[in-house]
Amino acid sequence: MEMNLPWVESPFFLKILKSKNLNSDFEKIAIDYNREGYVVLKNVFSKEEIDEIILEMNEKAFNPTFKYKHQRDERRSQDLWEYSEPVRKMACKKEVLDVLEFLYDRETVPFQTLNFRYGSQQRAHSDTIHFSSLPARFMCGVWVALEDITEENGPLFYYPGSQKSIEFNFNHFRKDLIDNSYDNYNQYEDFIEEYLQVANLEKKKFLAKKGDALIWSSNIIHGGCPVLQDGETRYSQVTHYFFKDCIYYSPMGSNTISGELAIRYHLKNMRTGKVEKMTYNGYDPHLIRTFKFLTVINKHIYYPGFLRLITDFVFIVSNFGFKHFFKLFLNKTKIKKL
Repeated sequence: MEMNLPWVESPFFLKILKSKNLNSDFEKIAIDYNREGYVVLKNVFSKEEIDEIILEMNEKAFNPTFKYKHQRDERRSQDLWEYSEPVRKMACKKEVLDVLEFLYDRETVPFQTLNFRYGSQQRAHSDTIHFSSLPARFMCGVWVALEDITEENGPLFYYPGSQKSIEFNFNHFRKDLIDNSYDNYNQYEDFIEEYLQVANLEKKKFLAKKGDALIWSSNIIHGGCPVLQDGETRYSQVTHYFFKDCIYYSPMGSNTISGELAIRYHLKNMRTGKVEKMTYNGYDPHLIRTFKFLTVINKHIYYPGFLRLITDFVFIVSNFGFKHFFKLFLNKTKIKKL
């Protein structure tokens, strides 16, 4: 039975597995990924590949004199791949993409890199609060150790089996109709911590060797342990992947009650360098903007631009007053770029 899910996340997984006639190595990868929500690839990247990336990180991402348009601080830089061919090559490594495409049965769309100099110390979360797709769960992450990871430098932690949980977002614990926002992100983190106190899940740490890679499912709960030794580096690279023939959106900017999604219109595929066209299982989605960058998928509604302008105006005036009137025109200018 086919579903709008990756086959490794399907309730019919075992039935599908029997039909695939896999060798023992690939069968183990699939079973582990279905059960645990992750697999580890040992020693995938060479010392030379890794050393080249660390040099790029220090000379570009963490060099304040290097012009950089994306978010960065002393700990982490986003989308270094746009400035660094070695970083892009690591994200597009054939051996890794082959495993991903085996697990998801679709072509990969690598779209974001995060390069860390120090441990993230991030609270527990799953990536589905940040990145999601329609059909659901066609997203994953790959975490690569660029040096040996120890207890002292803040290893990655994760909860095997947690990918089978609900894809939690704000509508699971808030009673209002507010749009999801990073201003409220700590509420999500608090909720996940409370959930972990009652869920029967074991916390594990990834004490990786340099060159090891961990592939994780979009919904596995994970984070970063505290750094026990001040100044201890934890060089690593994370790449986030979507898969072809999906609609891509960010739940954190969406309204998950009303179904208004923050569609990722400008998502760039690292393999091509071009903005990825969104389809849904081969169908062209009819995307209608409702307010700001929120979008609904609906083929029954005709919603011309002048009506959107009126609704934007009414919303801003009723919620913020006339003094925010000019924000409407600034917003309209931005939207025309979509």
